[in-house]
Amino acid sequence: MPTYVCELPPDRFNVKQKEEIAIAISQRHSEATGAPPFFVQVVVEESRADRYLGGRLTGEHVWIRGDIRAGRTEGARTQMMLMIMQDVARITGIMSDNIWVYVCNLEPTDMVEYGHVLPRPGLEVAWFDKLPAKLQAYLRSLGVTRENFTL
Repeated sequence: MPTYVCELPPDRFNVKQKEEIAIAISQRHSEATGAPPFFVQVVVEESRADRYLGGRLTGEHVWIRGDIRAGRTEGARTQMMLMIMQDVARITGIMSDNIWVYVCNLEPTDMVEYGHVLPRPGLEVAWFDKLPAKLQAYLRSLGVTRENFTL
C-alpha cells in the first residue's frame, strides 16, 4: 500500500480540507500507477515542530513524502508529484513553491502488506492467486479481482 505523509502547518486547515488532500493524493497515485485509490494510505499530520528552511523559521511550508513500490516510470512519478503539488496548493492556498513532494521508491521485497511480501510490478495476478482464500475474499469485498489487481 503506498503511503503518503503530508505535514501541514498546525491549526490552519479544517477536516474537509484534510480530506480533500487525502482524496487528491489517492486519485493522483491511482492515475499514475493504476492502483485502486482505496489502496493508497494518506497520513495528514500537523507538525508542532518548528520548521526551518535555510536557517529561518517558516510557517508556510507543506512537505509530502510518498513511499511507493518501485517500478514506475520517471515520467509517471514526475507527473504525479506535480499534480499532487498543484492539488494541495489549490486546497490549502499555500504557494506551490512552498509545497515539496518527495516520492521514495521501495523495492517490493522491502514491503509486507496483508502478511505477504509484495510482488514486482506486472506479477500482481500470480501474487493474488497465491493469497489465502480468506484474504482473496476480503480483497474482492473491496472491489479487487485477480483481473483488475494492480499495486
